[in-house]
Amino acid sequence: MDHLPSSTMDSLFESLWSILSPENDHASDVEEFVLLASLAHADVIEFDVVSSESLQIRALWSSSTHDDGWRLNIPAQKDTRVEVGIFQEGSGEDKDEMSLEGLRAILGEDKDFQPTLFTFPHRHHILRSGKLETSLDPAFGSHPVMKTRLPMSALQAPINDTLDHESCRLHALYTLSKDVFVDQYQVSQLAQFNSGGIDNLRGVWGETDLENPSYKTNGWGSVVLVDVSEPQEPSEMTLELPLHVRYLEPLEGGGKRPVEILPPEVFWACENTVEGIYLHSII
Repeated sequence: MDHLPSSTMDSLFESLWSILSPENDHASDVEEFVLLASLAHADVIEFDVVSSESLQIRALWSSSTHDDGWRLNIPAQKDTRVEVGIFQEGSGEDKDEMSLEGLRAILGEDKDFQPTLFTFPHRHHILRSGKLETSLDPAFGSHPVMKTRLPMSALQAPINDTLDHESCRLHALYTLSKDVFVDQYQVSQLAQFNSGGIDNLRGVWGETDLENPSYKTNGWGSVVLVDVSEPQEPSEMTLELPLHVRYLEPLEGGGKRPVEILPPEVFWACENTVEGIYLHSII
């Protein structure tokens, strides 16, 4: 459920709260009520309505909800498989693979935690920025164009046994500070005519106001995602994104204020042809 209005999320939490509240005659035990309360601090939360009587909730916390570390009592339940794991990011066997490594146990079955490794093939394959040349044209002024030269090697989709080669699409992700912005209507028009190597504007997120000066912009900046055009002939290509610099706050006594503009992350996105691999024991 991406991009749900806050009012919808509030309503959903109120419904769950009323069901699990200990004051409710039909409520679950206090442990589930406490667990629901901790969802308010989750960094990522997903709701999946499995059936009319079943709701599945997935949540991720980047840090503990308690000052003194992680504290969570997970009891075993009759006729229910409860699996607990603690994982950290690991390193896969090759550059096209990621992994999670750690410990896991099934309550009521395992006497102790078991070393465990999960591996997953990457869906995204980022091109090394050191191999790409990015510049501003002109290198000064309020309306430069960011140009990124893509050599022939960058325009060749990755090939290995874990992905569907035909599904691969090349994308560019721009992260812009609040001092700089793009006109999404201008970029959409470029994509319409397949100009500047842009085939489609996926979206602009963040600060999109075209008039506000930098010092009146509250957010940190914006993110722009575009699809890169497929070249008609096997040759290098230049990706062009028009930028606009906001009015900056004047310095007392005059002077120059630097504006940092980062090069894009250019990457291939592909469908996987294999599922992740689970290795129960890594020792």
